[in-house]
Amino acid sequence: MTERTCIVCREKREKKELFRIAKLDESRYRFDKKQIAQTRAVYICKTHECIKRVSKNRKINLPTEDLISMLNMLKTENKNYLKILKAMKGSEFLTFGINLVINEIEHTHFLILAEDISEKNDKKIITLAKERGIPYVHYGMKKELGEIFNKSEINVVAVTNKKIAKGMIE
Repeated sequence: MTERTCIVCREKREKKELFRIAKLDESRYRFDKKQIAQTRAVYICKTHECIKRVSKNRKINLPTEDLISMLNMLKTENKNYLKILKAMKGSEFLTFGINLVINEIEHTHFLILAEDISEKNDKKIITLAKERGIPYVHYGMKKELGEIFNKSEINVVAVTNKKIAKGMIE
């Protein structure tokens, strides 16, 4: 098992769970999609959060088309959580909204955060998730999540059933 450290969040993960960013020279980087470029590289997690943060990084200035390519790969690799949530929308095992999720965090086994959640709320929820070892993904926009539950917008959805959460993660 080959482990690398994400330069954004500093978490160690298996190499296959990370995007490889090849260093072309002192100031230029490119997304190494096939992970075969014969050059030094850095790694970032295959998460919306880390991609968003690396896009704002001044030192690692990735071309926009590389960022888009990583986001597109992320979408195809991930499950369609919107469809899963639609199928479960009447379930007692879902909690949504920042305050309700925070109140139910002790009973939460998986989180789905909107891709366009505010940075402040994102950090708040992710900090709680990491403290408790709760897996999470960024998926869909606030309006898309809101439509599922007949609300204008939803920032976060929590899955409170362990078996259902496991099925969504695997």
